[in-house]
Amino acid sequence: MLFVDYGEKTLAAATPELLAAQLVSSARYSPVLLLGYLREHPTPADATAPAGLTAYRTQLPNAQVTVFIRRADKLVERVQVLSHDELFGDVQTTFSYQDYTSQGKLRYAGTVAVTKINGKVHDAVKVQAVRIVEAAPTLLTQPAGYQVAAAKPVVPVSTVEHFRPNIHLLNLQHTDDRVLLVEFRDFLVVAEAPLSSQNGEYIIQQARLLAPTKPIRYFVFGHYHPHYLGGLRAFVAQGATILGGPGTGAYARYLAEAPHTLRPDSLQRHPRPLQLEEVTTSKTITDGQFSMQIHCIGGESAHTNDYLIYYFPTEKLLFEDDLVWIKREGGSRKPSARQAGLYQAVKARKLDVQTVVQSWPVADYEVKTIIPFAELEQAMQVK
Repeated sequence: MLFVDYGEKTLAAATPELLAAQLVSSARYSPVLLLGYLREHPTPADATAPAGLTAYRTQLPNAQVTVFIRRADKLVERVQVLSHDELFGDVQTTFSYQDYTSQGKLRYAGTVAVTKINGKVHDAVKVQAVRIVEAAPTLLTQPAGYQVAAAKPVVPVSTVEHFRPNIHLLNLQHTDDRVLLVEFRDFLVVAEAPLSSQNGEYIIQQARLLAPTKPIRYFVFGHYHPHYLGGLRAFVAQGATILGGPGTGAYARYLAEAPHTLRPDSLQRHPRPLQLEEVTTSKTITDGQFSMQIHCIGGESAHTNDYLIYYFPTEKLLFEDDLVWIKREGGSRKPSARQAGLYQAVKARKLDVQTVVQSWPVADYEVKTIIPFAELEQAMQVK
């Protein structure tokens, strides 16, 4: 397997985990590769298999795979995969092989029905035509010296910018995200937590270093994508109130209640009910001296219908997730739909903005992530 990671330009080393994931992924087309793996790694039949079926279970890196074979005709009925997902927790995926067809000595499933995320997502692969060839073609040539390597653990790396007296930016290099830490007189607000409970727990540790005696009263995510709410569970475990945009409650509740038994996180170890509030128009958080406004711009963002932005009136500062994307070099360019949407939303709410801070990315992709609002205004003049 040849793999180039997101945002990279060089080949990454294949790891046992990546190879196992590729093996499991192949089951959406055919169980042949998994059957080959079972032949090379024999395992006894599972005595608890349903009537009429023989089941073989094997443990792959990050996945437990069970293959069910019909006794009557020796054809694979289904493959079940139980794995850990950093966002969804314990996840079961089932590949069901249907409409078996014969062509010569070949028997194959004409339909592969797929259910993912514990039955929440359904997919299907249908074979439209079959051609038998004498030998498999060479699709990729392995580069010289390319080999399987052990996966390197991801070590959290971050820096803190004390951007304004009450506003701190936690820059996560390992996920390429900027987290907003807002300090009030006797509590904290955290905005954005990327990808996983592990990152959420890391952010909480950093927040405690910043303000050891102040609890996190609110966690807010700008929209429902994983880079912004992936660490939600860690804040539920802390007893924080979760703030999201309109229509996000059911999804946040699903994430908060999902079992994480394969890799227990803080919420799995110490369950706690979700406290959630949907911000449908605006909400102000204040301690009487310092204020943070949360505005729902929703579809105006040209991105998602639940989009939230954060405004600090005394600083004339706006924090948003991923809308601006102004190049460092080359002058003003015609605004994108997202840029125009944010600009118009700010003007419609009569927010006096001087500076925009963007959550993603942190790495230099030749774009500005701390942007004078005047530059967004200049872009709006380009036709």
